[in-house]
Amino acid sequence: MNNVLVVGGSGFIGSHLVERLIAKGYKVFVLFRNNSDTKFLKSLGVELRFGDLLDLDSLKAALSGVDMVFCLVNVKPIGKSLQEYEKELYALHSQGTHNLLEACRINKIKRLVYLSSVAAIGYRKGVSVYNEVSVESPVDPYGKAKFEAEKIIRSNASVMGIDATILQPPGVFGERGLGALTKIIYFIERGLVPIVGSGRNRQSLTYVGNVVSQAIFVAENKDSADKTYITTDDRPYAVNELVNATSQDMKQKPVKIYIPVWLILFCVSIVNFLTKIFLRKEFINKESIIAIATERIFDGSRIFKELGYAQEYGLAAGTARTIKWYKGSKNA
Repeated sequence: MNNVLVVGGSGFIGSHLVERLIAKGYKVFVLFRNNSDTKFLKSLGVELRFGDLLDLDSLKAALSGVDMVFCLVNVKPIGKSLQEYEKELYALHSQGTHNLLEACRINKIKRLVYLSSVAAIGYRKGVSVYNEVSVESPVDPYGKAKFEAEKIIRSNASVMGIDATILQPPGVFGERGLGALTKIIYFIERGLVPIVGSGRNRQSLTYVGNVVSQAIFVAENKDSADKTYITTDDRPYAVNELVNATSQDMKQKPVKIYIPVWLILFCVSIVNFLTKIFLRKEFINKESIIAIATERIFDGSRIFKELGYAQEYGLAAGTARTIKWYKGSKNA
């Protein structure tokens, strides 16, 4: 199974996956569309194959001679209306997933690793810890689209002769995509970090190097077939811990300001009340504030206990590598 095709290889996580696969000796192909940014991929020397998940014929040709597929498909909302974004998102994850499975079946591809998201699990009031058997209650269009793709894979992959594994990463950070650290870095550079609540609440997130390591690990492990794994670091991190680790890597000592949750929610309520009157829409999602200020843990221990996976990077290593890249990109 040396010939691998990556769908979404030009994206943040996808580009790291392509790099790692090449380093491990795989022959890597990347599916691309006309609007794909392929500059970095070309620098790696990978073979680009034109194809579109919504065009089955193009997929059938692109997957020819491939042994294994990684799918990291997503839709960027930039430049689209909310309606356009949701329509494209649903089509790509519903019809696109059906087409991908059919193209795999036609080309006799037996292995598929699909990167979903913990957004497909969603969250419920009063629940702070989730795992792979939690009731899935996605709350936003992205989570609902990923949940739809998961249902399609679980219902169809095995009967089509495809060994599929679904991965659900939480917030991801790393080189070429600050992700969950973006706002922390922004405030550290300004010397003042506002923290909603006590900062002791824990959140699940992961360094991109761990995500791609886990993706390749499950792809090479036959015991992961037809299963779902949350792919996060081996433990959640307190907000204070994240701020401290990032500050240390940036060699700065910002002042932390702790803001009571009730005060933030009160201000958000006023803002939303006014925007509903004048703009007829809610300006700030109150649930997003609650998510930041409370514990929301996605337990990723299954892959460690069930398959014997060993984490590659700890928090200190992940933030150090990320900040090193960030400083270099600013000076480039």
